Amino acid sequence: MTAVAVLAGLAVIAVFMGFVMHGRTVYCITFEADGPVVTRGTPPAGFLSGCRDIARLYGITEGQVRCVRTAAGHRLRFSRNLPERARQPLRNVWEPPPPGGGGGGARARG
Repeated sequence: MTAVAVLAGLAVIAVFMGFVMHGRTVYCITFEADGPVVTRGTPPAGFLSGCRDIARLYGITEGQVRCVRTAAGHRLRFSRNLPERARQPLRNVWEPPPPGGGGGGARARG
């Protein structure tokens, strides 16, 4: 009986973490046999082009790259089945967005 309660608690935590992570994902690129496909959001065109080149060079046919919003800015997260040797080249072609929420600008008059 206790094992069932523990498993149920773990399932609830897993579902909650899924919702939290889903809300922080800015965009997601999935690697398939045909090349990278955008499955969520709108990544920068230069990054998507770089993903195509890296997938071709390293023979990547599966895996995911997600851009996740954190308190410190945006970060790339990689799935486990994406090869380690391809992760640094992906970081090198990625240009993180500038930090902050905008410059503010002049106050409106009128």
